[in-house]
Amino acid sequence: MSGSAPSTTFAREIRTVPRSIVCLTIDLAAPPHGAAVARPATPFASVGAARLLDLLGRRGLPATWFMATEAIAAHPELCERAVFAGHEIGLLGVGAAPAGLPSADADLSRGIAAIRGLSGQPPRGFRAAGAALDDATLARLDAQRFTYDSSLRSGHLWPWRLPRHGPAAPGEGATGDDATAAGLIEMPIGWPPVARTGVDGAHPVPVSALALEAPRLALQTLLDEALFMRDSLDWGVLTLALDPAVIGRGAGLRALGDVLDTLIEAGVVFLTMAEAAAEAADRLGP
Repeated sequence: MSGSAPSTTFAREIRTVPRSIVCLTIDLAAPPHGAAVARPATPFASVGAARLLDLLGRRGLPATWFMATEAIAAHPELCERAVFAGHEIGLLGVGAAPAGLPSADADLSRGIAAIRGLSGQPPRGFRAAGAALDDATLARLDAQRFTYDSSLRSGHLWPWRLPRHGPAAPGEGATGDDATAAGLIEMPIGWPPVARTGVDGAHPVPVSALALEAPRLALQTLLDEALFMRDSLDWGVLTLALDPAVIGRGAGLRALGDVLDTLIEAGVVFLTMAEAAAEAADRLGP
């Protein structure tokens, strides 16, 4: 599964052939800085991640795993399984470093080194833990030759280039000289949305809670979004952000498997984030 830029012939083809792309991403996270118990995730997260690897392997589907540096150190065998299965490895890092953390440059370099040691190559993609992203982080990622970021949540089914002045979505940022493209492509998270309104119409229900308690209901929105993309757009990308501690439970895996099977039958294309970003770069231009 190569994330290299498409050939000229293939580039012409992907402009004319409808392609509905779904990118499966899994976050293998570290605890908040300063947590009393220094472990990379809840104990079940590694179990859920292993189950996700099995589910994807049975279907031959690629995914992108965003791994925190501490997660790689704590679960080397699990992380190596993801690499051996051919999945892309991205960096789950700090998007806006709070006071008290080591220097952001050193933190980013440490993460790059950990992924290079794991997979043999530096990461091309970045996701900020907690979706915090600032101008300084964008500049660091650009300097380290990252190809794309996938930190922002958006209903957009088209990626966009991130401007140097900040991470705003299309139509929300500055224009003219202040909006010079940084080269990084934003591959926004399309599912799950941030929250869902509760039955009383006032109190939001976290999607993670909904996916845990009623996974088929939560995943129905994913299925509908993907089928809308297929039926309405010539080309689009829907990125899923999966929490292994939530979706990796039995009910969640059964529901996810059924949704993936439906999308496969519907002709949806599954790519790694690097592969989808390469197609996006060709369509967006410089």
